[in-house]
Amino acid sequence: MATITELDSDECTGLLKRNQLGRIAFTIDDHPTILPVNYIFHEGMIVIRTDPGEKLDEIPMHRVAFEIDGVGDGEAWSVLVRGHAREVTTALGEAYEALRAIPVPIQAPGPKEHWIAIEIIALTGRLIS
Repeated sequence: MATITELDSDECTGLLKRNQLGRIAFTIDDHPTILPVNYIFHEGMIVIRTDPGEKLDEIPMHRVAFEIDGVGDGEAWSVLVRGHAREVTTALGEAYEALRAIPVPIQAPGPKEHWIAIEIIALTGRLIS
């Protein structure tokens, strides 16, 4: 019989650091939307790059959810981040310049010249084994 174990903050952070593909959830015209994104976890923030469009129009300055998951060796896990997103493409300060220097992987076509950082408000995870 499967068991569900809550992951602690360090376990969730470790999984966020080891992965680079997640899903960001936000609303468009009061409708939930979930899109895949490449990301990097850096100093307690999720950092993504994007082009102009839905994500850039709707995500900054709003609360969002971000999720990663995986399956292997008879186990499944998921990590859920709830946070506040903001565009940091032109934000001033060393912290934002450091975020823009991170090599966020890009798989989708396009230059991805806009940077969004998600400040984590809540972090939870589960392991099913």
